[in-house]
Amino acid sequence: MPTKRMKIEPTRLRLFCFHHAGGSPWSFSGWGQWLGRGVEVAPVSMPPRSASVIGVPGAVSTMDALVDEVTRQLTPLLEEPYAFYGHSMGSLVAYGVAQRQIAEGRRPPACLVVGAHRAPHLRMTPDLTTGLSDSASLELLLGLGGAGRLLRENPRRMKAVADRLREDLRVCGTYRHPAAGRRPLPCPVHVLVGSGDPLVPAADAAAWRLHTSARFSLRSLPGGHFFNREHKDLFFGELGRVLGAVEH
Repeated sequence: MPTKRMKIEPTRLRLFCFHHAGGSPWSFSGWGQWLGRGVEVAPVSMPPRSASVIGVPGAVSTMDALVDEVTRQLTPLLEEPYAFYGHSMGSLVAYGVAQRQIAEGRRPPACLVVGAHRAPHLRMTPDLTTGLSDSASLELLLGLGGAGRLLRENPRRMKAVADRLREDLRVCGTYRHPAAGRRPLPCPVHVLVGSGDPLVPAADAAAWRLHTSARFSLRSLPGGHFFNREHKDLFFGELGRVLGAVEH
């Protein structure tokens, strides 16, 4: 009598996700369903960001302080195979945490996936929200579309989101890439960029190639700065592909 074959579940890869400026861990709601059982989606909760830490307990005011605090929180969780995905500001934070892991001799990510951000050694984009109203700032950078109407109907919520966006942009503006550069990451780096993104030219996205000594890929997807929302089937298909190729 033949024995029943035991079904072996594939090893799950934990994907830590870093949100965009003005965003929150809720930005990654539903990602687990799109990526399937082989990937465990772990949204990263960042400490509050504020240009002035007075009156904001636990707040950070610089990108270095933000990366240090996130690294401190995540380090106990990074002993098993993992990968990073960062979108916009989140890409810079994810890259910083990966660099901290290497500097301390700890396990690097199995891969870094970057969405909608220029290479870290390039000059930061100026704050385009200067002088704009809250609603105009949100429409410009968050690409809210239909959600913009809901925020306009709730002025208190709109102001809170706009304030968070501006604080995040100020924190991003403090980032300075080391003059001597940093050691390239030993893991693959995969970059996704929107073909219509006015903030991230393709050449600036391609410059991430300098930040890995392993495999590199660049994929342009239709859409703007939030292409991941505009064409979810294409985005998750590409993200699933690069994660599926990870050795862990």
